[in-house]
Amino acid sequence: MSFFNLNTNFEKRSLSGFNSGKAEPLPYEAVPSFDFSAHLETLALFLAQAWKDDHPHAVADFEEDVNQCILAVTTELAIAAKAVGGPVGLEILTGGGSAAARAVCKRVLSCSD
Repeated sequence: MSFFNLNTNFEKRSLSGFNSGKAEPLPYEAVPSFDFSAHLETLALFLAQAWKDDHPHAVADFEEDVNQCILAVTTELAIAAKAVGGPVGLEILTGGGSAAARAVCKRVLSCSD
C-alpha cells in the first residue's frame, strides 16, 4: 500500500483557494540577550583546575604553562560545544570558550596550593 494515490489528477487542482495577497510581516518580539560568559567561566574554571591538578608544577609566571592550560581548556570546551550544539555551542566555538579559558587559567595557576 502506498501513501500516494497514483490516480490523482493534479492538472485540475488550482491555488484559487489560497490568499494571493501579500503576507503580513510577523511582529518583532525582542528576544532577551543572555550572557554566557559567566557560565562558560564556571565550566572553564573546573577544567583549568583539573589541568592544574595534572600539572602541579605549572605556574602563572611561565607563559608556556599558561598557554598549555588555555589550549587544554579551550579544546575541552570545543568538544563540549560540538556535543551540545545550538546557541551555546555556537557561543563557545565563536570565541566564548577561549575567552573563558584565558580568564581563568592565569587565575588558577596564580593560586598557590
